[in-house]
This record gives sequence, structure tokens and C-alpha cells, in this order.
Amino acid sequence: LVARVYESKAEFRSALQHEKEGYTIYKNQLGEHHEKTKESSEYLKYLTQQAVALQRTMNEIYKNGSNANIMPLKFTAPSMASVLEQLNIINGILFIPL
Repeated sequence: LVARVYESKAEFRSALQHEKEGYTIYKNQLGEHHEKTKESSEYLKYLTQQAVALQRTMNEIYKNGSNANIMPLKFTAPSMASVLEQLNIINGILFIPL
């Protein structure tokens, strides 16, 4: 959740740092093959791609000034299920599958 906030502010370095922490926790607690661990790994890849795209855009601006061809950054919107799950965790509500 924190990583997504930083992503929305285009602060990819902070987003990557927080998502790496989340990934490490998921991997250690749930294992490498758990859905949350895989989801976090995919999000890390996405954040890395976005950070590279932003750096390329910045380099283009520095090189060509206001004539640079700037592609808009893409931001992922979390799914409603993901938002509800995060809110439940924050509020201490845990669902235990039977």
C-alpha cells in the first residue's frame, strides 16, 4: 500500500524500497510460491520498468529541452479486492479460510 502511494507520486525509488520490504516479508512468512509473494514480485518488476521509463524521459528532457517527446507515465490502479484486503489488514480483520 505504501509503495502504491509513492508510485502515484512518481517517487519510484521509495516505492521500490517499500515493495522490496513487503516482498521480503511475504517470501519469509508465506514462501516463494504464495500468491502474495508472486504479486509483490510482479509489482517490483513493474516499478522497475516505470523507474527506467521515467529516467529515460528525464534524460530526453535534459538532452532536448522543451522539444523532448514525453510519454505519459502509467500508474496502476489497485483492484477493489486488493484495497479491501489492505484495509482489513490495517484494521486487524483477518479472514481465515476453512
